Amino acid sequence: MKKLSIPVILTAAAFALTSAGSLGTVASKDGKAIFLDNKCSKCHSIESQGIERQGSAPAGGKLPPDLSGVGLKHTSDWMQKWLNKEEEMNGKKHMKKFGGSSDELKTLTSWLSSLKKK
Repeated sequence: MKKLSIPVILTAAAFALTSAGSLGTVASKDGKAIFLDNKCSKCHSIESQGIERQGSAPAGGKLPPDLSGVGLKHTSDWMQKWLNKEEEMNGKKHMKKFGGSSDELKTLTSWLSSLKKK
């Protein structure tokens, strides 16, 4: 009986360690993955990153901009406020409030602010 319990305990410990490692991977998504997971490419492209726009212009509206150079114009802090609908641009707020966590928003906007290709 004791011989069987050691392999069972070792297997359970290995599973627990493997599961914890997987959770860490999920928590450490990069900005590009967050952008794609939140379907930001439905409206925006980022040509410099190989991300194509998936949708079309809203009815009666114009296409949202490509974000390849967004870091030349805006800081991470400003983008966080913009995506939380706390900031205006040209008298308008962002169409949709960011739906992810505050950590994801920080990671996303840090990545976006690093994009400086004209």
